[in-house]
Amino acid sequence: MDLSVEGKSERIPPGSHICQLYSKVTEIPGVTARLLRVGLAASEKCLFAAAPAQVEELREELAKLNVDVNAALASGQLVLHEERESFLANGSRFDPYFLLSSHQTFIAQALREGWKAVRISIDMTWLTSDVATPEQILKYEAASDAVFTFQNAPIIALMHYDHSKLMPGLVAELLKLHPISVVGKYIKRNPYYLNSEQYMLKVLRMSRDKDQGRAGS
Repeated sequence: MDLSVEGKSERIPPGSHICQLYSKVTEIPGVTARLLRVGLAASEKCLFAAAPAQVEELREELAKLNVDVNAALASGQLVLHEERESFLANGSRFDPYFLLSSHQTFIAQALREGWKAVRISIDMTWLTSDVATPEQILKYEAASDAVFTFQNAPIIALMHYDHSKLMPGLVAELLKLHPISVVGKYIKRNPYYLNSEQYMLKVLRMSRDKDQGRAGS
């Protein structure tokens, strides 16, 4: 199984977009390690991006699962990022479409290199801290889900958010955009999952109306 939490497992098909809401960053490596181990064994290129402490913890978790981390890194099959600048436009600004484009570039590169698909896992709280608005986060998640899920892209994406740092309304909206969520000790298939293409149109309208309101003031 691709994803395992507290003995509960799920098989995750390509094109899946998963959200983990955590209360402690130490919850990230355990969930991610299982997902990436399965991908590495299936000849998929894998990426993990988070703060240095979480990257080190992931390496340890992968080693516990009998993954030769150094060999995977040397072959280019596993990519670990401890710096967030490469995911930000101009190294400092969060742009939903820039980040989505980086994922698409990663997919294209992996396929050119001969890997069968890709798996990515990013601590979004670490990435977006002090640089992203709630609207930008929702725009990114809606666009990603529309591209990955509805185009059946050869990717499994697992994004992590510290729910204590999110407004309650944003948590509810994030859950709407992910067919599978990891919350605490549970893996949940979301019955409130929405059509992301329609959701994306709603986000764009909200952003436009907000901009028009600023212009008229």
